[in-house]
Amino acid sequence: MRNLAKLIADKRLSGRGWRLPALASALALPLALAAPAAQAQALTKVSYGTNWLAEAEHGGFYQALVDGTYKKYGLDVTIMQGGPSNNFHLMMLSGKIDFFMGSDMVQAMSAVAEGIPTLTVAGIFQKDPQVLMSHPGEGLDTFESLKNAHVILVSKASVASFYRWLESAWGFSEDKIGPYNFNPAPFIADKKSVQQGFATSEPFAVEKVGGSKPNVFLFADNGFNTVATTIEGRRDFVEKNPDVVQRFVDASVIGWYHYLYGDNKAANEMI
Repeated sequence: MRNLAKLIADKRLSGRGWRLPALASALALPLALAAPAAQAQALTKVSYGTNWLAEAEHGGFYQALVDGTYKKYGLDVTIMQGGPSNNFHLMMLSGKIDFFMGSDMVQAMSAVAEGIPTLTVAGIFQKDPQVLMSHPGEGLDTFESLKNAHVILVSKASVASFYRWLESAWGFSEDKIGPYNFNPAPFIADKKSVQQGFATSEPFAVEKVGGSKPNVFLFADNGFNTVATTIEGRRDFVEKNPDVVQRFVDASVIGWYHYLYGDNKAANEMI
């Protein structure tokens, strides 16, 4: 499990502006704390595919599942774990699942530009926890200098999302891209390399395995103004089922509130 809960507890993230959901903030939380009348009816089945294996960054959704919040909102929710071999975005487009956890708004805007019929209905993190890491003292100690690295290790999915921003806003080059397979060893071995990561995960792994702290550059501190950990749905599903969509978003927001500020032991055990 990643170190999100620990970071929130010692305020290393909360002090940098991390809050409850941004796009989902249209929900009036005090009013939503009272479960809707839908709970008395038959539960509506809803499936949600995450963008990676179960982890603390998904905690609010698991919290809403284990503490009964989804059921209070008339929903029978199935959370499906993502991973390197799962393409839940494609499954959502084909109607096999109802919602997908997107990473940021770059892909959402690309979908609009390409005529892909999806809608982003909520964003959980107001700041994207995406970072780039470098080795101290190797001439890669500023965000702008990272584009001069020997190689920039990023995942295939990231090439189509945040790396487009790095190219347009900071002049990064695609010919510097190297494959990141969620293993810190290549980065640790190559002192002139740069690697992607989450503020709540990869820096800790590098420190643990490599024995030294890397430079960590948060995208949100360098102009990447986007929410993250989104809830996406097919346009036709959203338009035909606005009540289901609203209940899922509302219950998920409450799940996050309980996960961050309540007893999250059961959710963490499920994760």
